[in-house]
Amino acid sequence: MGRFMYIHFDDEVPDYIEKEYNKMLRKEKYLDEKEIENGRVYPDFDDVLLMQPDPDSLPINEIEEENQKRYRKRLEILPFALEMLKENYYKGYVLIYDYYLSGDNVTLTYLVNRYGLSFDTVRYRLRAAKEKLKQYIILYENIC
Repeated sequence: MGRFMYIHFDDEVPDYIEKEYNKMLRKEKYLDEKEIENGRVYPDFDDVLLMQPDPDSLPINEIEEENQKRYRKRLEILPFALEMLKENYYKGYVLIYDYYLSGDNVTLTYLVNRYGLSFDTVRYRLRAAKEKLKQYIILYENIC
């Protein structure tokens, strides 16, 4: 253990408080030395903040801003894509609507029981419907 400097207080502070305080300091110093000896060094909060700043304080870069614009535009296109899905693949539209847009917490088990299909069929139709929605959105983006 390194050298410890005992801290003396004024006469106004009782001796037991001074002893307890120095005991705590001595224990802290001992623990710090043991952590360094064992390779465990913990950074200060300011060091962490410099290395990993708060995401809210960072400026949004151009790529992220572009991604956000694309996301908002795709949300605007979604109703048109759903209408196209309804016209071209009604079975998938019904499943998508029930599973995602009904507002209830719908499970695959509920869909299986409601439509009398197997799990695999429901999963396949949902996947196919989502893929078609994605294609319709990309198609609409490329046209506009």
